Amino acid sequence: MLRFLPATGLLLGASLWAHDSDAQAARAARMTSVSPAHCVAALERGEDPDPLRCPTALRLAVAEAQRSCADKGGQLTGVAEGDVWAIDVNADSRNELLFSLEGNVTCTEPWNLFACGTMRCPRNLYELRNGRWSVVGNIAADSPEQVRLGAAQAADGHRSLEVCARDRCSEPSIYEWVGSRYEATRVAAR
Repeated sequence: MLRFLPATGLLLGASLWAHDSDAQAARAARMTSVSPAHCVAALERGEDPDPLRCPTALRLAVAEAQRSCADKGGQLTGVAEGDVWAIDVNADSRNELLFSLEGNVTCTEPWNLFACGTMRCPRNLYELRNGRWSVVGNIAADSPEQVRLGAAQAADGHRSLEVCARDRCSEPSIYEWVGSRYEATRVAAR
């Protein structure tokens, strides 16, 4: 079973969805069709990219990165297989996206324009709000398996997020929805 998400232009397989159509996937999942290289190439040609390979939130971030890189005299390149994750944090049946520019695009000069040093960059959490993709949080996680929906739920449907850096994590980092964005609030003991 495949679902088309009209507002995002994403087609997702049933593996990202729970068997119950009203249930949210509990963990973030890597989007295997995404290609930042495709985004860069389409932007360079002045064409609309394939929305499966370059979802709108990524396209907008890559376009801004391309401008920043060009302003420094560099050339932007993208990786063939992106590191972009999807998770529905607000039970609207539309996935939000998690990614950072680091690891998805590189600028030739300066080469470290999008790097965060020895610490990996947090992943921006993008949500479609009022017809625009907006960053609604910065989540520190290295793999999609580390990010899962928490038990707390705000009145507008946004669930808290738990991030566990290890398999058997006794103290996950908690990101709570605070009205318009996610904030790291505490480390929870289990």
